[in-house]
Amino acid sequence: MRFYIASSLKNYKQVRALSHLLKNAGWEHTYDWTLNCPMEKTDAGTLKSIGEKEYEGIKKSDIVIVLTPQGRGTHTEFGMAIALNKKVYLCHHDDTYFKCDDNTSSFYWLPQVKQFIGNTEDIADELLKIQ
Repeated sequence: MRFYIASSLKNYKQVRALSHLLKNAGWEHTYDWTLNCPMEKTDAGTLKSIGEKEYEGIKKSDIVIVLTPQGRGTHTEFGMAIALNKKVYLCHHDDTYFKCDDNTSSFYWLPQVKQFIGNTEDIADELLKIQ
């Protein structure tokens, strides 16, 4: 299974931990942006290159995993995944994103979006069941 993980740069440790668990089970991470993203402000050329690599990673994936808390670009990645007809797994540590209030989006309720609640290990266990 090929996967891409979208999240906030501030959440890079959980992204790496989930990636590690999935890769140990034989899955392929199509692009790990945590290894290549600058932690500081950067120039337009670098941002363009990062965006292109992230887009290609999403295109090559079978599934896109969205880990919250997300960053500014995460919903762009989420939208690309939906537009590219990918299965999306939206993961949050509790049910607050999945209540019909100010924290949710109508796109969280599309048929190709699955909602997972739990920590990194719980999420990995659920994802590994879908093979």
